Amino acid sequence: KVLPSSPGVYVIFDEKEIPIYVGKASNLSNRVRSHFAKSTDFSKSRVIRERGYKIEVHVTSTENEALLLEYNMIQELQPSLNSQYTDGKTYPYLEVTTGEQWPRFLKTREKNNPNSIYLGPYSDVGSMQRSLRYVLKLFPVADCHKEIHLGDADDWAKTCIRRRTKQCMRPCELEIDDNEYRENVDQVINFMEGKLPDILNDVEKKMREASAIEEFEKAAKYRDVMKSINRTMQKQSVFVDDVDNMYVVVQEENKFEIGLSLQKIIDGRIIRREVAVMPKNSEGSFQDFVIQYLIAMLNLNVTNNVKSEDKIKKIILVTDNFKEIKDVLITFDYDIVQKENDAEEQIIKMAKNHIKSHLQRRLLIKKDKELPTKRVEDLREMLGFDLPPLIIDTFDVSTLMGRNNVGSCVRFVNGKPLKKGYRKFKITSVDQQDDFASMYEIVFRRYKDVNDGFDKKGLPIPDLIVIDGGREQLNRGLLALGDNNLKIPIIGLAKREEEIYFSDIEEPMNEDNNRGGMLLLRACRDEAHRFAVTYQRSLRQKEGLVSILDEIDGIGPKRRKLLIRKYKTVNAIAKESSETLSENFGLSKKLSSKVIDACRKFTISN
Repeated sequence: KVLPSSPGVYVIFDEKEIPIYVGKASNLSNRVRSHFAKSTDFSKSRVIRERGYKIEVHVTSTENEALLLEYNMIQELQPSLNSQYTDGKTYPYLEVTTGEQWPRFLKTREKNNPNSIYLGPYSDVGSMQRSLRYVLKLFPVADCHKEIHLGDADDWAKTCIRRRTKQCMRPCELEIDDNEYRENVDQVINFMEGKLPDILNDVEKKMREASAIEEFEKAAKYRDVMKSINRTMQKQSVFVDDVDNMYVVVQEENKFEIGLSLQKIIDGRIIRREVAVMPKNSEGSFQDFVIQYLIAMLNLNVTNNVKSEDKIKKIILVTDNFKEIKDVLITFDYDIVQKENDAEEQIIKMAKNHIKSHLQRRLLIKKDKELPTKRVEDLREMLGFDLPPLIIDTFDVSTLMGRNNVGSCVRFVNGKPLKKGYRKFKITSVDQQDDFASMYEIVFRRYKDVNDGFDKKGLPIPDLIVIDGGREQLNRGLLALGDNNLKIPIIGLAKREEEIYFSDIEEPMNEDNNRGGMLLLRACRDEAHRFAVTYQRSLRQKEGLVSILDEIDGIGPKRRKLLIRKYKTVNAIAKESSETLSENFGLSKKLSSKVIDACRKFTISN
């Protein structure tokens, strides 16, 4: 049959009239025929040639209309060859069963309950689950998989861990205040939507009210919740003035993949980050990938061209195919713009760094399928990071009464030492003991040659920097990063109490020393200390060797230079025999014995 040359959508069915592929085209005739050309050897086209039995064509007025119709039909028909874009296999929602007496929070991929509200969708399922686990500790409402009734604790809820450990308000077991439960549900929703200032104001008001009527136990509980919310806000991205409420969409790529980052900014704070990745060898176009992703993430209703109900209409778009993507989003009443000021440029830079880090981690995971280890994952949870800190650099300073001041940096990748990431430094900026100035110098020198996220040896910047020390050492490390125009998460680990210091949180954090994340931090710190002490000892040995050889008559400048070049340290000569020394360097047996005895005495005394 003759196919039209106009834009439209085509559906390919198999012999049982099951749809196997939905596609769009600016020219239906050319596009459909391309699947059946002998020169086409793509796996998708090969399956279409082998299984395709019937073709159904839908003509549209424009390419944009074809794109939206294609998306609709993919969601409705769920064809097997379009699995990359099928909502049901990609982006989950968080369902809040508000139609029930005791609303629950459930992860779902279907929006089919008219009595529930849905948050999301979320492209990063792990991040959504971690956020939910955290907020349910602050506001302990239910996340059961069944509707709750009083008395269920004696039935299916008998084995519920949250009920047994009293981490839930337990409406299945106790008669609880309905209003209080609903207020907690609202706070969880606010948290998941990034409305932390609203939660903070509400909890502070309740704390003052409880205090006024002398319910001090309840007031203390609200105070603890406020501390947790404040810490969460401080861990979020930097607050940026002079930006509108908006979305920022940026694109980055590496050798194998193209990444897309969508960030939602409310009141100058990034409250939501989502990412998506497309392999470069994918058959689909990047333009279609971006548009399909944005339709899903922005929750757009494409049926009958319904306008978006989103209150945020501004989108900064930094991608390829800018005009084509812009034209589609305009049909949903969005205002598509490019950066307008320095503040927006800062947001764009943060978004690009975010997707770069995501792509970098994906490369690491491809090389090592065991990523991340349990300790790395526990450290991520302990520090409240969105992503696991796979690459950790740890710094330490070592000195002996102000002499031979040295520093070290050791690198751990996925919880294991990476020797090629080790660096040692001879402190040059101070000639006496000053741990603070020394820490600044070694952190500054380590990253001074970083360009576009990589050092001069091709190693990426770390996900986390650990400073051996407390508040002041941490501040010097932070200053060194700032002077290199770098922003990398950095903490201090103080030896005495094993306290963790944050750059933006006043109070240090104490954790169980046997916790996986703490064990990893201590292993990094101890390895940095060992590496620094070993380097300092080698310098002391070399310095001692020069001094010893200078004091022995019969050792001239030429032989002294040869001995230092060969042995480097006092220890190395102390282990040598006088016969070998005589034979290799032309020394008399008596002189060789004198050199070795002097080195052995130095070794014992030190």
